[in-house]
Amino acid sequence: MGCTASHTVQRTATRILFLILIASGAVGCQVTPPATVKKIETHHEITDLSGLKPSQIVEELRVSWSVPSGQWTPLPVKKTPLYVHQQWKSPTASTGIGVAHIQMPLALPASFVIWFAKNEYIRRTSDPNAGRLINEWTDELGRQWFEAEDAKYHVKGYAIAKGSEAWIVYSGYRVTQTPKPNEIAVAERSLGSVTPMN
Repeated sequence: MGCTASHTVQRTATRILFLILIASGAVGCQVTPPATVKKIETHHEITDLSGLKPSQIVEELRVSWSVPSGQWTPLPVKKTPLYVHQQWKSPTASTGIGVAHIQMPLALPASFVIWFAKNEYIRRTSDPNAGRLINEWTDELGRQWFEAEDAKYHVKGYAIAKGSEAWIVYSGYRVTQTPKPNEIAVAERSLGSVTPMN
């Protein structure tokens, strides 16, 4: 029996999430203070939110988020014992924005979450060298950013941790299709709008 479109989309979303996690796995110990909700909220006051809906609370992900407006489609929320993940896809289905909320047994830094996810990705893939890290940095808010690519997707995002919770927030597009600059810009603005709940 073949896979349904929903299963294919879920597998694709999971693949993107794990690509992000492996690509950002090179983030090591850093001296930059971790991101705080207050810093992120203050930053949002000057953020361009054109093309996005007003900020809304997404309880399952424990964030406030301005999701894309217009013809963007939310994919079903994926829940596992480790994380909850949701992605929105663009009208052309070539661009996406996603958030993963990770519940940890202990208060751990975002770098540990990235390290753990990288190892899980390597364990599950037949080609541990499938992705390449393009760039990584920590911004003035303390978010650990990454940019990565594999044969199918180009992704950009960040990881933050707060107590025993962590979030990976990302946007990306298919490299097998012509990039859509307008969709990528909306996804990146949405990416910047995500704020963890207090």
